[in-house]
Amino acid sequence: MITDTKQDDDGTPYTIYNASSPDELALVNGARHLGFAFSNRDDDGNMVCDAWGEEIRYKLLNVIEFDSTRKRMSVIVRTPDGHILVICKGADSIIEKRLKANQSHLETTKEFLDEFAKTGLRTLLIASKEISEDEYHKWQIKYLKAATSENKEKEMNRVAEQLEVEFDLIGSTAIEDKLQEDVGQTIYDIRQAGIKVWVLTGDKVETAMNIGHACRLLESEMNMFLIQKMDRKGVT
Repeated sequence: MITDTKQDDDGTPYTIYNASSPDELALVNGARHLGFAFSNRDDDGNMVCDAWGEEIRYKLLNVIEFDSTRKRMSVIVRTPDGHILVICKGADSIIEKRLKANQSHLETTKEFLDEFAKTGLRTLLIASKEISEDEYHKWQIKYLKAATSENKEKEMNRVAEQLEVEFDLIGSTAIEDKLQEDVGQTIYDIRQAGIKVWVLTGDKVETAMNIGHACRLLESEMNMFLIQKMDRKGVT
């Protein structure tokens, strides 16, 4: 997360965030709107935050990056009171499998996700858990070893899998992911030229269909078939 400071017309300074993805930018701006704002990093690498008027600091220990296979991203931080917290965000189908059993508000959250998806919003689940110092240090040794192994990416993902389990559900988010200018017209022109177009997405079915209509890949007069089985026998 990169910040830049500007001033209002009356000279009041304010922070502008720049992020590598729209959802990260939306989440940070949303948190600031609710009173929890990321300010900067100090000389020790701590994340300095303004939490409802109080300055607090989190130490970023690790970032387990998102990729199209994992469909999730995790960070490990040391909280102001010295605890170690693992926070994970990702596709609901991925995060749900990594939650502790019997999450009390999971069904209600899934209802929200369905409603969000029907309006074309991109949805995420966010979950967290606290781990002990001993558990973290044992995991960190394995993760550093994986980072220097011959098959680095595969080994790092394997070690990350071991940590990203038994989460407590925090909640869900829904973010409008606007299309770039002229995307719809461009896809329409490609189709008119007789070129076959396929789109691969990790979104929920409802979200994918809404985006398909928004970018003119799908049209109202089309016959659409939803195939949601995982084997050939299930769709014949």
